[in-house]
Amino acid sequence: MAISVIEYQLIRSLQEQGLFPRGGDLLEIGEANWYGDIGLDVLRQDVERFAAPEQRAALLAGLDAAAGREDEATWELARIFWHAFLSPASITAIDLGGTKAARKLDLNEPIDIGQRFDIVHNAGTLEHVFDIAQAFRNIHNLTRPGGFMIHHAPFVGWVDHGFYALQPTLFWDLAEANGYRIHLMLYAEHKPPRLESLASREAVLDMARQGRIGRNANLAAVLQRPAAEAAFRIPFQGYYAGRISQAAVDAWSLLR
Repeated sequence: MAISVIEYQLIRSLQEQGLFPRGGDLLEIGEANWYGDIGLDVLRQDVERFAAPEQRAALLAGLDAAAGREDEATWELARIFWHAFLSPASITAIDLGGTKAARKLDLNEPIDIGQRFDIVHNAGTLEHVFDIAQAFRNIHNLTRPGGFMIHHAPFVGWVDHGFYALQPTLFWDLAEANGYRIHLMLYAEHKPPRLESLASREAVLDMARQGRIGRNANLAAVLQRPAAEAAFRIPFQGYYAGRISQAAVDAWSLLR
C-alpha cells in the first residue's frame, strides 16, 4: 500500500524521536509504493539528512534513476524511503498484488514464513481482509517480541473502500488484551493533510462532539509488543468490560 504524505510524516517524525531501530527486518503487509503527494525534492533532502552515510550515494543515484521511469518507479521510491529512514537489513512484503517479489499469501489464513520482524507495517490492507481477526493474529505472530506494529486504516468515510472501517476502540482494546504499548495514536486526513495526536479514548470523542471529524478520515496506531513471548489474545471491547471512563460511557449515547 502507498507511502502517502500521512505515512511519510508519521515515519519521519517517529524516526526523529529515535523510536524505531535501524538495521532491523521490515515486513510490509501490503507492498508499499509511492503515492506521489510528496515531492521527490523532499525525499532527496531526507535521504541526505537521515540515510546512513555508507548508503547515501547509492540511494540518491537510485532516486535519480527512479524519477525518470514510470514502470516500477513507484515501488523503488518506496524502498528508497524505507532505506533512508530505517536502513532495514531486509524488506519482505505480503501482497496478493504488488510486484513479483511480494509473497502471495492470504491473510485470512494462518501465516508462518519462518521469520519474525522488528517492524510490521500495515498501511491500508487489513480493512480488505474479511477475517480481520486472523490478520491481526498474523501480524502479532510475525512481529518479534519487543517489535513494532504500524497500522494505518480508514476510520470514517471511504465509502465502499473495503470490508471495514476501524474504530479507535479497536486499537485501545487490542493493546489492552495483548499488553502492547501504544506509542502513538493519530487522527489523519489526506486532503489537505492533517494529523492530530489522540492521547486518550476521550480525545476522539471530543473531536466528534466538536464536529472536527472530516468526511474521509483515517487512524494510525504505532504499537509495540512486550519483550516476553505471548500468544495473541482476542480483545474484548472496553465498553462492555467496564474499562472506559464515565465520559466515554456517556458519549456512547450522546454521539449516536
